Order: sequence, then structure tokens, then C-alpha cells
Amino acid sequence: MPPLPRHSIPALMLIPLLLQGLAAASPGVVVPYQERWGIYELDPEASQVRLIYTCPERITGLRLDVNSGSFVFSQRKGADESSNEEICVLGVDGGGFERLTENGLMDVYPAWSPDGSRIAFLSWRGKTLDIYMMDRDGGNVELLYDSGLHDADIHWVGDRIAFTRGSSIWIMNQDGTGAARLTDPPRAGEWGEAVLPFGDYDPRISPDGGEIVFERMVGDATRHGCYDLYIIKADGSGEAAITETGWTQGLASWSHAGDRLVFSVTAVGEEGRYDIFTVEPDSGGLLDLTSDLFPPGFLAHGPIFSEDDSKIYFVGEWWDWRVLETSITCGVSPVEAVEGEKVTVAGSIEPAVSGAAVALEYSRPDGSTLTRTVTSVSDGSYRDTIEAVEVGSWTVEAHWEGDRGHEASRSQPLEFTVVEPAKRGGIPGFPVESIAIGLAVWALLRIHRRKAGP
Repeated sequence: MPPLPRHSIPALMLIPLLLQGLAAASPGVVVPYQERWGIYELDPEASQVRLIYTCPERITGLRLDVNSGSFVFSQRKGADESSNEEICVLGVDGGGFERLTENGLMDVYPAWSPDGSRIAFLSWRGKTLDIYMMDRDGGNVELLYDSGLHDADIHWVGDRIAFTRGSSIWIMNQDGTGAARLTDPPRAGEWGEAVLPFGDYDPRISPDGGEIVFERMVGDATRHGCYDLYIIKADGSGEAAITETGWTQGLASWSHAGDRLVFSVTAVGEEGRYDIFTVEPDSGGLLDLTSDLFPPGFLAHGPIFSEDDSKIYFVGEWWDWRVLETSITCGVSPVEAVEGEKVTVAGSIEPAVSGAAVALEYSRPDGSTLTRTVTSVSDGSYRDTIEAVEVGSWTVEAHWEGDRGHEASRSQPLEFTVVEPAKRGGIPGFPVESIAIGLAVWALLRIHRRKAGP
């Protein structure tokens, strides 16, 4: 079957889909809560979110090097000093954090070279924001390109680098030569009521180098700006719209197979969203991945596909971050157990915390203590089973030490009793009742025989 023609997705068709996603809230999905900012992994099939890295300061420009399994990103250093951002790298497993730049300047928007040996990035070291290059370890920093204006939004595939200049999309050779303008958007650079001027931004080159996706500001009816996703061939031909929603959306990234795009929808009209969507650039298929998963106040930024396209990495932000109060419950069943029977202790942490080490402190009848540690699961619940081996009164209470986002909590102590098995007389293997009935029957038979005579 030949590919369907590229087309735009009308906004009126998408609004019911969006509202349906908002109404279908999925209970029980836990987004790990630590510091305000973090790098997360989303598994859309399993509806699971995993925290890879967390910090209190802003993270932007997340990119993946499939060669080494490493992220590169920029991280703010020093409270609200937006001019002080540094380039950092991190393994996809959360280890190997390195800070590559440390100069008190704005170093942002990094992009891996195809082989992962070098990193292009934006830096404000002169009068304008320019494109620089450095080795993977932060060495050999050099100016790659300076147009005399602010250069931005770089992406590197093959031997070409795409970037934004003058609110238009440009492309050049990887050595900084041959810069050529690809798009000429209406009203480019004109300021309206939005936070950015009209124009094209954030180009991403397809894995095969043939096409570039970007977002175009098409209206300023809201202060966020109204954008749609567009695509154009690397030679400047074939420009076409992918969406016609006018949402605040962008930072689209290609799947490694080149058949899907993942991007952020940060607002619909004046309503803030910060959700993750995917779309097939040739056939539509717009899909909202997170509006029924993410809790209120959790914002998703700059999503990208994982190495095999099965998962999505993104930067998450807790908008109203603070250390949360928690409570932990504890229950026992049964409350009276026979010696040797299993006793189950279970409860949960609220708000739900996955992977928490819950300490269960048991006090035995002889006054000694026993501490057992169990781990909470995705909905914050935990469970422990212990054999009731000592007769008498027991107590148990649950305790969690908390973490960077949650205060410690302790449950009320609960009592349960272990009793001896019921003692029964009689011949071993025969209940007393059975023996009594047998004796009664034997006595009746003897009386009957006496009356009957010889």
C-alpha cells in the first residue's frame, strides 16, 4: 500500500479527542516525585513512568546519543540566574553525570554529533547567541558559526546542522560553511501579542537527513503563541503543514525509524497543558499519551524517543514543588493467629510513593524486636508476611524515612495475638466426640444382648 498523502489535522477534529483524554483519568499511575526537575522515562504501552535523574534546578534541551547511551542537556546553576546554564551529560541508566562547561555563561541547546564524539551547543559569549563546538569531554571548545544575529535551535544529523536564524529555518554543513535559508514564513520576526515573534523555530532533521520538522507561529491570539507543526525537505522544497490546531506546541523529535514524531503541547488556548503527543508525519494518527496519566502540576518538556522507539524520555517539572507531608497506614490480618499460622501486615504510603523502603518494626511477646524491610509498589502499597512462632501479644508499626520530596511518616502501633492450638484429649488420631459416640453405641449393644438372652 503506498503511503497516504501528507495532510493537516483540522483543529475541530482534535478537540473532542483532547476532551476525551482529559475525562479518562487513569487512577493508580504514580509519577515519581523527588526534586522539582527531573529526567523521566515514559513507557506508553505499560503506562509507567520512571525517574532517571532529579535536581532542584531547571533542565532543558534533552538529547540522546544512541552510540554511548548518554543524554546531553543544559542545567541552570545558581537559583534563578537564567544567564548561568551549563552543558551536562548523563547515562540513560542515571549514572555517569558530568558537567562539561563551567563558566557562568548561558550554554544551552546541545546537539550530539552523529558519532557522539562532539557536541554542538549555543553560547552567549559575545554580543549574540552563537553556535559553538566541543569534544565529548568538554575539551577543544571553538566557535563554529556566528551570523551576527542570534542563532538558535540547533540539530545535527549526518554532515548537516539545522538551526534557527532570524525567525526562519536554516541549514549548513557541519563545519559551519554553506549556510542556506530554507523557510520564509509570513510575518517572520514581527512582534505581536505573544512571547515570541512570528516565525519558524526548533528544526529537527529526520534520521535519513531528507526532511526537517519545525513549528511555525501562526497566530498571537494567546500570550503563549499559536503554533503548528510543519515539515520541509532538506533542499527547501515540499513545505507542508502537519497540524492545523493552533495549539502552543513544538520541539518535535523524530523516532529513530523516522515514522513518528513526538512533541509537547504546552497550552490549548489559555489553558496550560504540558502533555506529550505523537503524530505520524505522513498519515496523521495524532495521539495524546499523557493527559490521562500525569497528575496536575506535572509538566512535560522536550520529549525524545528511546533507542528502540518503544519508550519516550522527557524532562519533567513539578510546578508547585515542595516537600510533601506523607502518611503511612498499617493493617494486620488475622488479629488473632494460631501458633505457626501466617500473619499478613499491609498498608500504603499517601501520596503514593513507588520503591519506598518501608521498615516494619515487630515487638515480640518476650520484649525483643524484629525489623523487616519491604518495598512499596507502584500504587504506594506494601505487604509483609510473617510466621507467628511465639505465643503471646505482638505489636507492629510501619515507618518510612522519607526522601527529597516527602517527609518521613510512621503508623500507629497495632497489636495482634498468637495463641496455642486448641488441646484435645482422646486416642491419638481419634477426636473425643468420635470416641464418646463409639462407647455409647457399644453400651447399647451390650444392653440389647442381655435382654435377648442366650
